[in-house]
Formats: sequence, structure tokens, C-alpha cells
Amino acid sequence: MADSEKDSPPYESTTKTHFDVEKIQPIVEISNTDLSDLLDTLRETIKDHELDPNFPTEILNSARAALQETPDKLDATRIQSIVAQIQAERDLLLNDSPYAEVRAVVDNTDDPSTPVNTFRAWSLGILFTILGTGIDQFFSLRYPGIYLYTVVAQLLAYACGVFMARVLPTTSYSVFGKNFSLNPGPFNQKEHMLITVMSNVAYGGLNGTAYVTYIFQVLKLDMFYGMKELANSAGFQILLTLSTQLIGYGCAGIARRFLVYPPAMMWPKNLAQIALNRALHNDGASGSINGWSMSRYRFFLYCFGAMFFYFWFPDYIFQALSYFNWMTWIAPENVKLAIITGSIGGMGFNPLPTFDWNMISYAFDPVVTPFFSLVNNVIGMGFVGIVIILPVYFCNVWNTAYLPINSNGIFDNTGSSYNVSRILNSEFTLDEAAYAEYGQAYLGAANSVLYSAFFAIYLATVVYAILYHNREIMTGFRAVLKWTSARDEYDDVHNRLMRAYKECPEWWYLSILAIAFIMGCVCCSVYDTGMPIWGIVIGLLLCVFLQIPIGIIMAVTNVEVTNNVIAEFIGGYAVPNNPVANMIFKSYGYIASAQSIQFAADLKLGHYMKIPPRTMFAAQTVATVIAGFVSIGVNAWQLSNIKDICTSHQSANFTCPGSHTFFTASIIWGVIGPARIYGDSGIYHPLEWGFLVGALLPIPTYFLAKRFPNSWVRYVHIPLLLNGVLWWAPYNFTYAWPALVVGFGFNYYVKRHYERWWQKYAYVLSSSFSCGIGIAGLIIFFAVQFKAVDINWWGNNVPYAGCDNNECPLLPIPEIGHF
Repeated sequence: MADSEKDSPPYESTTKTHFDVEKIQPIVEISNTDLSDLLDTLRETIKDHELDPNFPTEILNSARAALQETPDKLDATRIQSIVAQIQAERDLLLNDSPYAEVRAVVDNTDDPSTPVNTFRAWSLGILFTILGTGIDQFFSLRYPGIYLYTVVAQLLAYACGVFMARVLPTTSYSVFGKNFSLNPGPFNQKEHMLITVMSNVAYGGLNGTAYVTYIFQVLKLDMFYGMKELANSAGFQILLTLSTQLIGYGCAGIARRFLVYPPAMMWPKNLAQIALNRALHNDGASGSINGWSMSRYRFFLYCFGAMFFYFWFPDYIFQALSYFNWMTWIAPENVKLAIITGSIGGMGFNPLPTFDWNMISYAFDPVVTPFFSLVNNVIGMGFVGIVIILPVYFCNVWNTAYLPINSNGIFDNTGSSYNVSRILNSEFTLDEAAYAEYGQAYLGAANSVLYSAFFAIYLATVVYAILYHNREIMTGFRAVLKWTSARDEYDDVHNRLMRAYKECPEWWYLSILAIAFIMGCVCCSVYDTGMPIWGIVIGLLLCVFLQIPIGIIMAVTNVEVTNNVIAEFIGGYAVPNNPVANMIFKSYGYIASAQSIQFAADLKLGHYMKIPPRTMFAAQTVATVIAGFVSIGVNAWQLSNIKDICTSHQSANFTCPGSHTFFTASIIWGVIGPARIYGDSGIYHPLEWGFLVGALLPIPTYFLAKRFPNSWVRYVHIPLLLNGVLWWAPYNFTYAWPALVVGFGFNYYVKRHYERWWQKYAYVLSSSFSCGIGIAGLIIFFAVQFKAVDINWWGNNVPYAGCDNNECPLLPIPEIGHF
């Protein structure tokens, strides 16, 4: 590590200590004055943590029990015993973490002399950024696609790093007065995690650069808008891509004080990556834990190998293990049976729906996601599916019974996909006469309810964050007013350890934000996009306004609320009847926000691993710029060289399902506009009440939790309940119920009864399974799926037989040809 990255002596952490609060005994008598001070300590602890669903409840309950006693009945010895427990918990807060999840994988010590800013880290980080972005972009246009997991890059980077540490010369050079070596010693965890952080930029999926390229695809191809002059402009592509990505990074830097430094911001998904990191770096066995003495590394290898071989069955050999819609096998053409129990086109209400870990963990990782989060999501999804979606469908509200119940498509009144070309004029804006003749667009039952839940969740998230996390928010704002680093506001061990490194100045992030904003203004001013400058400002304000509450929910619950719908909704009103402007508005309102949250998660990852903040800034900035250029280049090559790309008959299945969805959304929100769908004259106008419902729902649960702090109401999380609803259309209960069952086993039963085993192995299990699926999926795709080497037998055909796969509607279209 360069000397410039240090600004104070290393912090010497105390030895890690575990406390058994049940064995703590009072040994000192206390006076009445001391008793008053101790009671104040109890009150302060409750005030800090009473609504934190991840904080241990045993300590809170003991403190409340003592405070409920009348003064004349208080026993000083008993109070001191309770306070001793509080002090033990506070010692964890200062010298470790009060959260078992964090203690399980994050070290409470640091060696600032560990080299991080090395040739190995930078070369491998750039290599995996290029490869990851290129592969993700290339296969984003194929159906079925192939999606790489970040843990795949993490696993491969370890092998490459160890190899480089063995073969590179150890000669030391002097560069600008600083000693430099290609090989400064063994490949270490900090280097490895820095490579992982750079790879996270590339493996963004819908939150990455691939999402921006959808704009270029629908603009260029004749089947969409065919605006080749704008789409082929390299300047337009570079400015739009880099500005949206870098705006997200600039916003993440500003949000550090809210999303990174507070200890309560756990970011559970990061803990799985850290667990894999520790398992790979010589994590040997350390005694027997519940009868297990196996090292994390060996446990990882066994689980990885098992999942690698097993995944061939549900993914390729025996696909019925994946879509285990066994109820529909009894009567494949029974419409109602398929609607209720079907795993493909139905609602998925099946007690045993899948044996595929990829499907079990697709929506919610059952090991990483806190159990209370799983319960809220699954209850919200199941309750709305049974109580609202099914009655809406079977009562034919909004003509939904003529359409598939759980489709995310848009339909006309003949039950066919809405043909947007019939309502466009030559300038790709709305033809009023053609729209009046063709008719309005219709949504399926689940899709209709889903949009109302989208409207509700945004205000619910803001209100919930203000009510439940006001202390963290106010601490962040105090740091803003004092123009200091928020990490100085917290005294937990991780913030103290990070003070050994120079903080990344605020103006660095503000400069990135200003440059990105200027690039966006140039993009929209020079090129004919129809997007006004004030539209960028509104989109940026939407990003800034929502990123903190959305980020808080993500950091605490491992669930991300995406703001794409509200961005499209506001964009449709702000710049009406202009699909290009709507797409660009969504880029700044949604993609920038999603990127900001991803960058904030990576900053927390660096915080946990004690990577110097300035090194993190450089690595993330470089990776973002490289990923943007690679994504643009690969996308341009694909559109120019792949024959029949994005058509239904493309020979290699590059049919671009995401591009078609993106195009349809631009028509619905940009051409037709939200006013015609949800306005006073639209049939879906009642769904807008979701905004008010979402704003009000967190308020009664907050006051009930304050009034009954020991009850289950403390764990009721309104944004999570609503988020569960968002997984309908096209996903169904198949993707939620199995996660809850597995989560109950690991994150409730095992964690409560075998906590030490859970702390050592649980996150390694999740990472190993993800690695096994990622590597196996890659090999399966190139070895057999890419050339369509299919196994045609009952086990691969039965899931797709009948109405579940064909999405049969409840009612047939009337004889007149339309409803």
C-alpha cells in the first residue's frame, strides 16, 4: 500500500471476544445515584435499537422488564446484572459487531501495511471487468440467456492471483520515489476483494450498462424505431452511457454517510462475498463446531462440486425438477388447475414446486436474506395473490379473464399482443385517430395489481425510512451540515479501523457528478432526443430523493426496490408523447439510482475489508468507464454483424426479449402515456390510489411497534410486504415459497440452535452453490444448449405440456372477435 494512503497510525484492535451474557454476574454494589445512571443506559440502548429487526431482542426485553418495575421494587443487583449484559453488547458494538451475521465473516482487526494497490489487483480487475461486461452484454440479447454471477469472477480471480504470486518477479523498483514491485508477496484478501469490486461493475445485469444499450437497440433496428442516424452516433452512445453510470457513482459517494458508515447498514449480500473470500484464503479448521471440524475451504469445495454436478439435472437432463408443476400433470388441459397451481404461466400455488436451487434463490437468497425479510416478502406475495389477484381474475375485472392471469405482456381487446405499430405515425409519436380506432391497451390481472403495488411501494419506502431509520438519516445530515465524514460520527470498530486511511474527499465525488451531468446536458442538447435539460434535472432529483430510502431498505433487508416504474410514470407526464425522451428520462431516474445503490454496496464491501477509500474510488471509476466502452462496442458489433438479430426466427436465438419489453414500455409510457392509462378517463385509474395507500400503511405499524415493542409487529415491514407483490407477472409463488422453507431451516432453526455452525458455514454454502450454478451454467450453455443438443424425453417435456405453458385464459374471446 502506498504511503499516501495513510494519515494516522494503525488502530490496534483488541482481541476478539465473545460474551455469554447469561453468565455475567454483578460483583459490585451500587448507590442510588449509580442506579439512576444505569437506568439511563437502559433507556438509551432501547432508544437506539428498539425498531432494529436485526438487533438481538433478548437484551432489549431484559432492559424493558427492568424499566417497568416501580422504583421501590428495583433491585440494584438485578439492574446491574442487566446493565452488565448491555455493556457486553456495547463492547461488541465498539470492538466487533452486535450483529451475528457480520461477526460471522468480517474481521475486527486490520493490518494497514497489507498491499492493495498492486499490479496484480489492477490487471486482474481490468481483465475481469472487460470479460464480464463483454459476456454479459453479448448474451443479454439471447433467449434463454446466460447470466454470470460475480462469485464466478471471484473464484477465477483467486486462481489467477495465486498463479501471478508464484510466477511474477519480486524485484522492487522505485517509481517517483515510491517502491513498487510486480509481486509484493502472497496474494491477499484485500487485493482479491478489490478485483471483486471492479467485477461488480461489469456483472450488473439489469442495473448495469446492458440496460442502457437497450435504448440503442430499439433506436437502431427497423423492427423498432429505425432511427439509425441517432443510434449510430458514437458520441451519443458514449455520452449517454458514461453520464448515467457516473451520475450513479457520484450519488453513491454522497450517500456514503447514510448507507455505508452506519453499523446498522449491514448489506447482507456483501457478507456472502466476504465469506467466500475468507474460505479461499487459507481458512483452516479451528476446532470442532457442533461436531464439524472441516475448514471453510474444504466445505466450499464439497458444496461447489455437489451443486456443479446436480445442476445439470434441473437445467438440462431432467427439467421437470426445475418446473415441478406436478399438479398440472394430472390434467394438463384443465384451465383452472393450471391457473392456480401452474409454475410457468399460472400462480404457482404448489406446496412442492421445484428442486432447482437456481429457482429457489432467484428472487430471495434464502441463506443470505434475513428471515424476517423472507417472511414479509412471501406473505405479501401470497396474500395479494389469493385475496386480490385471483378474485380480480375470476370476477373478470377490467376484462382480465380473457387474458393470461400472470403475464407481463400488453394486450388488445382480441387477446393478442398489443401491436404498437398501429398507433404510431411516421415521426414515432402517437397517431390519435389510429389509437381511437385500434383501442386501448389491457393488462393481465397480476400485472394490473403489480403496478398499483409499484405506486404504493415508493412512498411507503420513503415514509418507512423516515419513521424507522430517522436516527441514521439525521446523523448523515448532521455530517453534511458540518462538512465532515460521517464515519467520524460512529465509534464502532470498523469505522475506527478505517480512520487509518485517508478519506476520499467529498469534492472528488461531486466532480464526478458534475462531469456526468454536463455530459448528459451535451448529449440531450446536441442530439435530437426531445429530452430537455430540465428533464435531466428532474431525473437526477428523483435518483437523489429515492436512493437513500431504497438503499436503507436494501442494506437492512437484502431486498432492492427498483424505481423504474416511477421513472417511466413521471417521464410520461414530464415529456408526453415522446418515447425517446421517456427512455432517456428513465436512464437518469432509474439506472442512475440503481447504479448508485450498487456502488454504495461495493463501498460497504471495501469498508468491511478495510480497503483504502481512495483506492476504492480509483478502482470503481476506472472499472465504470471501461465497462461502458466495452458494452457499447460489443452491442454495436452485435447489431451490425448478427444476421436477423432480434427477430423471432434468429438462428442462434438472439431474439432480444429484453429489447422487445423495453420497446413496448417506451410506447406505453412514452407514446400512449400514463394519462391515458391511469388518468381520470383510463380504466386503470383506481390503481393510482396505491400512492396514498403506500404513504399511509407504515404509519399505524410504526406506532403499534412503539406501543407493543415485544410483539411480532416489530418485524412487520410494509415496503417488504409490497415488494413481495412486485414479483408477480411473470414470476409466481414458485419463486417465493421454497425460499421461505429453506430460509426457515437455515436462518431460523439452524441459526437459533447451532449458531456457531451457522456463523462458520452458512454464507460459504450460499456462495458455493452460486459458484456451482454459474460454472455449470456456463459449460452447459456452450457445450449443449448453444448448438441446441436437446434431450427429448418425458422428464423434459412434461413441465411444458398443456395450459400451464400455453397460458390459457379463463374465458374464450367472444364470437364477435373481441371483448
